[in-house]
Amino acid sequence: PFYVFTGHRFYPPPHLLILPSRHLNRERIATLIKHQMNTNPGTVTINYGNGNVYEGSFQPHGIGKLKYADGRISNGIWKNGTIIYEGELADNGEPHGRGRWTYSNGFYEGEWKNGLRHGEGMYKWTDGSSYSGQWKDDKKHGVGVKKWPDGSSYDGEWRENKKHGKGTKRHANGDVWYTGDYRDGRPDGVGTLNYTNGDVYTGQWRANKKHGRGLMTYANEEIYEGEWRVGVRHGSGSFMLTNGDVITGEWINDKMPLDMY
Repeated sequence: PFYVFTGHRFYPPPHLLILPSRHLNRERIATLIKHQMNTNPGTVTINYGNGNVYEGSFQPHGIGKLKYADGRISNGIWKNGTIIYEGELADNGEPHGRGRWTYSNGFYEGEWKNGLRHGEGMYKWTDGSSYSGQWKDDKKHGVGVKKWPDGSSYDGEWRENKKHGKGTKRHANGDVWYTGDYRDGRPDGVGTLNYTNGDVYTGQWRANKKHGRGLMTYANEEIYEGEWRVGVRHGSGSFMLTNGDVITGEWINDKMPLDMY
């Protein structure tokens, strides 16, 4: 069903150009390319038998326009005969406006600026993960939702591809894991974390560690309220036992005051 046309002055080398014989005959291609070489070297116009028309680099490879039989026109960028970007282009041929680019690991569909993902758009990876939201200079930046293959998700603010600002991370079942402040991809500031064992912490964070003042409500209903340092109770604090007794004092490296004596 396919034949190979050999010639010259096209990229990639013409002996690699494979065209469907059901749409063009050998004589038509030879006449077409001979004419195109004389008028506009390096480009070609192909009129397919089904009414579609391709105009652009030959193979197709490069910037081109596909005219469908129903009148639709598709501008885009082609590579080795396959369209990898379909959408609006700037005068210099870079994606600019709305369009879709297909990558080896997925695709992006949305807004572009000067060849970069910029504005509102959605990237879906082949592993099932996705991001939908704002972009700046080819990076997740602004407000957006990231979903992972296991069903977990993050909905919130981003800065240069990292979670940064206010956001909420959820488990696959929709339960909230953490909600609050992020910095450089990690909890940092004030937020609430719901542990899988039933413990709940609300308070200050630094670099993904409980740090500052916070309230920990344990699954067994015991409560600690006070100071934390690098993830452990450290400083002044009060610990309420399940029987209602309260221990207040200075904590050192997660040890209760009574443990010090």
